Amino acid sequence: MNQGLYLSLRVGSMGADPAPQPVIDALSEVQVSSTVGAQSGFQLKFTLGKRSLIGQTLLPSGYFDPRRRVIITVVVNGSPTVLMDGIITKQDVTPSNTPGQSTLTVTGLDISALMDFIDLTGIPYPAMPLFAIIDLVLAKYLAFGVVPVVIPDVIGLVQNPLERLQKQQGTDYQYVTSLARRCGHVFYIDPGPQPGMSIAYWGPELGGFFPTQSALGVDLDVASNAESLNFSYDGTVAKQYIVTILEPNSKIPIPIPLPDIDFLKASLSKKAPTPLKSEVLGDMANKSFAEAAMIVIGALVRSADAVSASGQLDVLRYGHVLKARQKVGVRGAGPYYDGLYSVKSVTHNIKHGQYTQSFTLKRGGLFSSVDTVQL
Repeated sequence: MNQGLYLSLRVGSMGADPAPQPVIDALSEVQVSSTVGAQSGFQLKFTLGKRSLIGQTLLPSGYFDPRRRVIITVVVNGSPTVLMDGIITKQDVTPSNTPGQSTLTVTGLDISALMDFIDLTGIPYPAMPLFAIIDLVLAKYLAFGVVPVVIPDVIGLVQNPLERLQKQQGTDYQYVTSLARRCGHVFYIDPGPQPGMSIAYWGPELGGFFPTQSALGVDLDVASNAESLNFSYDGTVAKQYIVTILEPNSKIPIPIPLPDIDFLKASLSKKAPTPLKSEVLGDMANKSFAEAAMIVIGALVRSADAVSASGQLDVLRYGHVLKARQKVGVRGAGPYYDGLYSVKSVTHNIKHGQYTQSFTLKRGGLFSSVDTVQL
């Protein structure tokens, strides 16, 4: 597409094959989105001619039908990155009276969509801790190159699996996601590192602990590599959580404020925001220790980050592909907002001769927790 930028497209059934050259030539736009806590998605737009290979052969043969596998890889300055390993869920054809303006748009989700087709409610998992259940559920997708990486939850390690029989509720995706949410964890599938491979991660959100990507620079003259970058500090999302316990003798309820848990969440900031709201986490009197602890940890981990940023960059100028669910440094925004952030979401937009990314960043508070960021 451009010097230093190459795109590879594979389409097929279980193992996707390289797309034929006429398909690559007809590809006019690629969009891929990745967000923390959600399925990734993609959209491919093709020009559609009456006598083209796509219109005459591939569409009638079901080449772009739902459930077909799609793998999108980009090479930026010699470094390959798998942007998407997913399946087609929808196709749209838009005919036009103007020659060359008819289009085929193919939309899809990452390969976790395969986990969301069949309702398996009622399947029992006797005498198994949660991490073993997750491993067993995800093992069904090894044939698609999905490798599970499951981090056991702390509370599950001290629970007796014989106390309660676990039964699945909903599809594999719904069940695994609900268990992650209950423990304050996240579940997502990350494509790569090689085409046809993916990592299915279930565990605490570790974006703040991953190695830092090359820093985003703004208002630094020739050193700037972000086309735009805007910051927001929303004090209304900072909450003080409170649990109520009963004093053993008098049975009088006693509210106890919960401390921050930066050691689990990695706020990446030096100054925590002042909470403007308080929230009581309900009556813990009838809960077991494990149930109460799970509610508390889940609420604290899910609490929103007060500081966010959004912007856009040119990938060739940046020199790399900015990845979601990892952290990145920011320079040039001043001491209040410089420093490290977790990358919450990224949208890749690729056209002929152009590759841009829109992104959103987040962190818990103000001022950088580090003195310098990686260039």
